[in-house]
Amino acid sequence: MSTPGRTLILLDVDGVLVHPVGYKTALRALVEHFAGRMGLALPGPTDDEIAVFEACGLTNEWDSGAMCVSALLLTALERAPDARRPTLEATFDALRAAVPAVPRPDFTAEARQIAHHDADGRYPAARYLELLSARTDPANLPLLRTLLGNVYAVRETPTTRTFQTFVLGSERFHATYGLPAEFVSASYLTTHDIPLLDAPTRARLLDWAARPGHGVAIYTARPSRPPADLPPDEPVGEPPAGYPPEAELAAELIGLAGSVPLIGQGRVGWLALRHGRDAADYIKPSPVQALSAIAAAASGAETESLHAAARLSERGELSGPLSALRDGPLHIVICEDSAGGIRAVRGAVDLLQRAGVAASLSAIGVSPQPDKRAALATVADHLVDDVNEGLALVLGDE
Repeated sequence: MSTPGRTLILLDVDGVLVHPVGYKTALRALVEHFAGRMGLALPGPTDDEIAVFEACGLTNEWDSGAMCVSALLLTALERAPDARRPTLEATFDALRAAVPAVPRPDFTAEARQIAHHDADGRYPAARYLELLSARTDPANLPLLRTLLGNVYAVRETPTTRTFQTFVLGSERFHATYGLPAEFVSASYLTTHDIPLLDAPTRARLLDWAARPGHGVAIYTARPSRPPADLPPDEPVGEPPAGYPPEAELAAELIGLAGSVPLIGQGRVGWLALRHGRDAADYIKPSPVQALSAIAAAASGAETESLHAAARLSERGELSGPLSALRDGPLHIVICEDSAGGIRAVRGAVDLLQRAGVAASLSAIGVSPQPDKRAALATVADHLVDDVNEGLALVLGDE
């Protein structure tokens, strides 16, 4: 692959740098944890069931976890309605004493009902609460609202708190949210995710990135902390979901923490708060996150790159780290397992070109799975099985 002039590499996380086993394992642990609270020994959702959840639009485990636990709760209360108490905790205690066994709910059937229910811009958990409101005893609704009312408010929702404890580990959970962890756990992202970037390729990548005209950034929709180089007087704000360092855990796992800039959901969410926007307005597939990653790869500066990306996207103004890209040709390489992520980078390159930057793009679609490869083939210039093969196309020319 020819890489003339300045060359920047953007690297997605899930499916590219790491195989994200931790989230699925944490979802299973969450459901089994709450089943145990009710005195039930039922397995959490299988990989096949989780695939159905995702196909039905439950792509966030905060939604699917709350759905599974709510379905379990209602199944148990059908067997022991007298166990219902004013609070969820008291109900769990009463069920543990009253219900010897219950059938495992059909979690996929519940997910399909959510998928067929009018979304109207609402999250899946909110739609599920509406569905259950029409079919359950009204006396159960206060308990269901505790589980499904706002799964994105970590401090209010027990399933979300439990999931985040598994994902982050109890120590990082406390450091992130300022709440005591309800149990001790290691981080499932650290102990279950599988690194896909091998050590020799990582060493070559870092050596390559240290040379003049080269840059690398991690570009991910994973939750993250705010910008690492945020000045002390810059306001941080506090979104309902907080700033869990899930992208940082991936960077630590693959040995890139602190070595390359990271543009994750928390960075982009911080920018959105500053601009009075929702994080979804800026996160990929929006070009704003891609522009931020390009600028950060070129400069190493996260905060300035985020501001420059918003200015170019919203005002057509080339500023900050992006203004330096006018000098000479710019080639961007994106390693992604998502067609939407590649389209976002193409949109960012188009904005740069319209602003006078001589930018080009090589999109490397990364996946061994036939269905994903078929989708990636519509937007990628190259298809590879793994990130090491993809980076060899770039680093092999050096």
